[in-house]
Amino acid sequence: MPHVGQEVEIVHLGATTAAVVDELRDDGRTLIVGGQAFVLSPLTAHYVRAGEPYYGVRLRLARATS
Repeated sequence: MPHVGQEVEIVHLGATTAAVVDELRDDGRTLIVGGQAFVLSPLTAHYVRAGEPYYGVRLRLARATS
């Protein structure tokens, strides 16, 4: 489950940009990262930038290390 402060990567056409989750909305179905909203796609279960298709700009969540 994503959380505020979690490190993520924004992936666009193979290029990645490091970022951090700023805010959670809709019980975690929407993440605000760098001022942009990413919504959980019901088709792919990936977070994609709001208003874009499921194959558009998406988030890659960092795996927890323990």
